[in-house]
This record gives sequence, structure tokens and C-alpha cells, in this order.
Amino acid sequence: MRTRILRLTVVILLVGMAGAFAGEFKDWLKKLPVAEHYQQDGFRLVDPKGDAYLIRMLDTVPMKLLSTLVKGDYPQAEIDRERELKALEAQQKQAAAAGFKIGKTRPIDPDRLVNAFRQIIQQYPKIVPTLGEEHEWSPEAKRYLWYGFWHRLGRVVFRRQKEFPSPLFLRSKLFLLLACGWTSRYAVTGQEQALTARLMSYPDRAVQIHDLFRESYVLNHGNLYLTMLTAENVLASNPYRVDRQNDPLQKKLAYLRHDTCEFGDNYGAWYHFFGIALYGLVRAPAVARAVAEIESLGSLFLEGADKQEDYINRIGAIFGRKLNRMFVNGDWRRPLTAADRTDYMLPNPLLDAGKAPGNGAPKSPVSGQTGSGEIRPGVDQAAQTGQADDADRPDDADRADSVDHADRAGQADEEPTDPMNLQ
Repeated sequence: MRTRILRLTVVILLVGMAGAFAGEFKDWLKKLPVAEHYQQDGFRLVDPKGDAYLIRMLDTVPMKLLSTLVKGDYPQAEIDRERELKALEAQQKQAAAAGFKIGKTRPIDPDRLVNAFRQIIQQYPKIVPTLGEEHEWSPEAKRYLWYGFWHRLGRVVFRRQKEFPSPLFLRSKLFLLLACGWTSRYAVTGQEQALTARLMSYPDRAVQIHDLFRESYVLNHGNLYLTMLTAENVLASNPYRVDRQNDPLQKKLAYLRHDTCEFGDNYGAWYHFFGIALYGLVRAPAVARAVAEIESLGSLFLEGADKQEDYINRIGAIFGRKLNRMFVNGDWRRPLTAADRTDYMLPNPLLDAGKAPGNGAPKSPVSGQTGSGEIRPGVDQAAQTGQADDADRPDDADRADSVDHADRAGQADEEPTDPMNLQ
């Protein structure tokens, strides 16, 4: 009996001490009887106020997930629902009329994509890549997480907050932000607008994965974590929007999935890939792969089976870890050989049925004919269509930030230096 009383006394003292240390952090929590979102106004790896708002918003997740499962509705969507649903209905009718079917083959080769990223890094020798530091809980939030569930539960009992608290299990801030699609609110890099402007200068359906990486890599001065996070923030700025495929930026992105026609969730394909690849970059392979499988399982319950999404999630986790190994092992310094292929988008058999063997390999930059798959000096996909960018030159890294990307609509370089002949 005495032992139990002693333990209870120790717990009460620890909670009281932790509450005193929390100070201003706890005040922010108290000011939120109803959870509301927060928007970072600039780059901060540690943000106590944002952590307080995030913890309260995480309390809303269980009920919203339950609502989604029961009603089939995304309550987090923040624009006109009626307009969204009409657009979604129209798209579903078009897909049915076109005979849309989800493919069952892998769309991306992660090893070749790593080679493509290596090649981009080597094109900017004055930019030295770094792994970077991830966003973390503030010291105040770390202390609060040990007892915060019980603190917020008491606030619910005394009707000082509306939402029942979520047990956060001391999970990392990055994991929770990626799981909820909130990195663009609570983990801002400060380069999102610049990246969006660059991507918007591309023709529709012209942005490939390596293009997005290159633009973000230059803007973030080689910080790989911020490179991938900036891309994720731009891609998933509003993942709960029902008609998200109609966003102007989404129309710039190439179709990644292997489907019979372009009516699949390309929005999800892009932000899932970059999000899980980001997590794989900073976590052990088993952890990243487990997150990919959990994400696929969650999507199965919320949206239905989608083999392409499963592939994208798994490939993203594998690629993220390979990207980490490329940096840690110093492979980014090693020049590519003829055997290091960069044609990472694999042929779609649903579209290529009946075509001659070899389709899907890179095209020759000279003749435009299908090549054997080896890397050759030439131009990338944008340059092949007459939209090469002067900033793609390896010796122009210093002026890459200031180049006018609207020139993509102009003529290709006379001496192309980008050897990625991607199809």
C-alpha cells in the first residue's frame, strides 16, 4: 500500500514539475479549447508554438478517421465540397467511359532513379550535397509528451477542450506530419514558392521526378532532407482536396502510374513517393518499409485497393534508403558509367502492348530513335522537346538560382550537357 502511495506521489510531482517547465508551451495548449491549424511563416527546425498546435490537431485525427470509414468522407477538405464532388463525379464518368483499369506492373526502377539523382548532383559541382537535419519536437514538447495525454484527458473531463486526446507514443514529429499530410504547415522550408514558380514554367505533363529533384536541390543548396521536404510540401499542400487533380501544378506533372489511361490518382502517386522517400532517407530501411506497408493498408480501407499506390509506396521506401546510402557511401562522387542506366520510368505494358521490343529505353538525342538503354551525352526529356534550361549546364550552378525558367519554352541549348535521355 505504501509503495503504491509513494509511486503515485512521484508521478504527481513529475507531472507538476514538467508542467512548470513547459511554461509558455503549456499556455498555448490552454488557449486552444478547440483544435485549429497553424501555419509556419518561415523555416524553423524547432518550433514550440507549432508543436503545441500540432499536438492539439493530432487529437482530432481519430474521430476524423472514424468519420471517413463510416461516411466515406474526408472532413479535412477545406474548399467548396459541392464543387469538389461535382468535379470528382465528372472524372469518374470519364474514367468509366475510357475503360480505366489499374495496372499491375512496377512503374519506377529505384536503382536507375538513384543514378539519375547522382547525375544531377554531378552536374552542379559547386553545390556539395549534405544529408541535413530533420524537424524535431521542441524540448518543451518532448517533456510534455511524457505526460501530455493525461493532461489533455483532464482538460476533456473538466470541459476545457473538446477533442479526446490522441496517445502519441513519443513518435517522431516528421512521422506524424507525413502521416497526416501536414508538413506544408508545420515543417516549412522557405523554398516552396520558388519551387512552385519553377515547376509552373514547364509545359503540362512535362515535369519528371528528376526535374523536381533538380529544381529543389539547387534551391536548397544541396541539403537532401530539405530538397525532398520542399518537394513534398509543394506536392501535398492540400492532400484532402477531392478534386486535387485539377490543381494547376498537378497538370505540370508527368503521369507516373501504369494504368490503361490517365485517370488514376497521379496526385497521390507523386506526394506518396516523395513523402515515403523522404522518410526512407532519414530512417532505417525496415522502419521506412513498415511505414510504406501501413500507408498502403490505410489507403485500402479509406480508398479501396490500388496496386499502383502499393508499388509507389514500396518503391519510395526503397529509393529513400538507397538515396541515403548513395550519400553516406560517397557514391555521388563516382562518375556514372555506360552500365549505370538512368531511364527509371519503366515501360507500361498496358500502353505498349503490340509495340516493338525495346520501347521504353532512352531515345537517342541525335536521331530520336529508341536506343539500347545506355547513358549517352545528350539532353534530358525537356530538352528533347525543345524546352532545355540553361541552368542545366554543370558549370552554371552559381547562376541556377537566378535563371529565368520561363525560357523553357524557348530553344534547346546548342551544346546540351544533360546526358539523361529519359523517356
